Amino acid sequence: MSIGGVTLDACAGGCGGIWFDRGELSFSPPAERLAQWLDELAANRTTHADLTQRRRCPRCVDSVLMRHFSSATRAVTIDECPTCAGVWLDSGELERIRAEHVSAEDRRRAMVKVFEERNAADRMALIAGQLDQYTPYATWRSRVLSSAIVALYVAVASGASGDSRLFLLALTRVLRYCALPLACIWFPDALGDFVSGRITKKSPRSFVWYLGWVVLLVPALAAALFLR
Repeated sequence: MSIGGVTLDACAGGCGGIWFDRGELSFSPPAERLAQWLDELAANRTTHADLTQRRRCPRCVDSVLMRHFSSATRAVTIDECPTCAGVWLDSGELERIRAEHVSAEDRRRAMVKVFEERNAADRMALIAGQLDQYTPYATWRSRVLSSAIVALYVAVASGASGDSRLFLLALTRVLRYCALPLACIWFPDALGDFVSGRITKKSPRSFVWYLGWVVLLVPALAAALFLR
């Protein structure tokens, strides 16, 4: 369908979804003509799309569409092709986006914001991938070295406490403090995938691994500064 000088592709008589080639989503069609066409799509819809399924790009058959927020209130998610930058909208999503962005300038700014957010996320993913490639996560070397540091802490605690009760108390404190950083160093993948309670998002294993080392070395660094 050609509307406002832009040719749009839609699943007429099916799910009512609409495909926008790169840049077409910021078009400014006549409001009445667009509303009429959208009403026709909705009225002729015979199937409902499964929103949990990932889709392949209708232009680039080897690309899987990426899903991200588009509307200002982050209430609408769109599917975008990482190769050709085309956008797929399910039935009703175009109306919800346009209701939040009344003017063409609002829509342009929203698309720029989404593009910038996506680029930032892509850069972070690239950095994380590079760190994963060069950092020896959960290898026997990191496990042996972290265990040696914990053993050193235990030896220092035992030497500083002549009384058996004080030694047991110091040993308990050392092991309690080292338990979490050791788990981060030994099992960064498992802890990174953990989501429960206040933790609502998965963490990159590089972040978990480095965090474990930082926390584990804090007593050693503090002692080195004190001895200076």
